Amino acid sequence: MEQNDLREKLTALHDELARADNVDDNTRELLEHLSSDIQALLDRPGAPDDGRYRTLTGRLRGNLARFETSHPMLTSAMERAIDALVQMGV
Repeated sequence: MEQNDLREKLTALHDELARADNVDDNTRELLEHLSSDIQALLDRPGAPDDGRYRTLTGRLRGNLARFETSHPMLTSAMERAIDALVQMGV
């Protein structure tokens, strides 16, 4: 997978994070941190083996179940981003 494909998936996830509604304060804070991390990667992309990508992949995986029933579009965007990161070797 090319860097542009990864960028597209991260941008889509970033947009979906911004649209998430009906969440409690702790979840909103988590979404804001994920969104900030993604924006930092989009602003200053590094190599796929950059530790920031691994950290993001782990955090996304760790939160998939949390949004599975309440925010299926967000979950889908997270899964696509994780797949893209894995295909990049992260």
